[in-house]
Amino acid sequence: MVPVYLPRVPPTSPALAVVGVAVLDGDGGPAVPGRTVVAAGGVIERVGPAGDVAPPAGAVVVDGSGATLLPGFIDAHVHLGFYPPAEVLAGGVTTVRDLGWPPDRLAALAEGAAAPGSASPRLLAAGQIVTVAGGYPTRAPWAPPGTARPVDGPAGAVRAVAELAAAGAAVIKVALDDRVGPTLPAAVLAALVTAAAERGLGVTAHVGTAAEAAKALAAGVGELAHWPFDPRPLPDPLVDALAESVVAVPTLHIDPSPARRAGVRRFVARGGRVVYGTDLGNQGPPPGVDTEELALLVEAGLEPGRALAAATSLAAAHLGLTDTGRIVPGARADLLLVEGDPLDDLAALERVLLVTRDGRVRG
Repeated sequence: MVPVYLPRVPPTSPALAVVGVAVLDGDGGPAVPGRTVVAAGGVIERVGPAGDVAPPAGAVVVDGSGATLLPGFIDAHVHLGFYPPAEVLAGGVTTVRDLGWPPDRLAALAEGAAAPGSASPRLLAAGQIVTVAGGYPTRAPWAPPGTARPVDGPAGAVRAVAELAAAGAAVIKVALDDRVGPTLPAAVLAALVTAAAERGLGVTAHVGTAAEAAKALAAGVGELAHWPFDPRPLPDPLVDALAESVVAVPTLHIDPSPARRAGVRRFVARGGRVVYGTDLGNQGPPPGVDTEELALLVEAGLEPGRALAAATSLAAAHLGLTDTGRIVPGARADLLLVEGDPLDDLAALERVLLVTRDGRVRG
């Protein structure tokens, strides 16, 4: 089970009905116009034609004419502590995965995310970033003290995984950035991946160059937290092998170099799986949906609907969240209402009309 910090939503929360709206379910398909979506008790109860679904008595009714309703966005790579969580939620991001923060500060964020009626996005977290002495991010200007968890040898890596798992980590993050310092040796990385798997956890890697990407692949790392930052294009055979074995969270917007864009384009063309993430708070954009990141994913070969799915249903599936990322009965009422049609104009995602987390309206 993936650890997630959740509030309890009282069953007496007012029902919400968005009527006459175009619904983008999050499954990658087209928008379906003229729908009514009813949510109550924190979950979606009904979705259907406006003429067939009536708002329940006492519901808050929202006119969805000219608007599109999507699942709340899921950002798979943030550093939430850099911004007030309420700003992140108000921008339409209802679930985040934090990929590197000190334990004490993360505990405070987790407590806020789990509070009843929280104005924070739902929070998953990696906790500290496993690295070696002097390795990234031990000297990174952005990283508060305690963000890094240096280890020495395979036994030390196994202990670090045990500690992070006990603290509730949803994934283990490792640093393999040879551009700025030493990195985990191959044997240590392999021991860490095995220890994480024994605890039901995946491993995501911050990778510098092609050599470290190849090391991650050989060790069985299942996710790239960024597309590698190598200024040279990754060799085609390496990209093809990555496409067969890993999920990429490209974060192209933070460094849209020709080499990175070309690598993700080939990765997508070879069937590689992509999940939306922004690096919010480190190099990433301010709170809200990053339409430039989505545009770069489209440029890399994803259809617009697929790019939106990478931030909703596909992200939810990758993170093990079975009850969010879709607009279907029984799903959590994490909703984003925007003016216009994002499939025609991604900038519509910046025209936020309403955000709900577990059916509670945020603004």
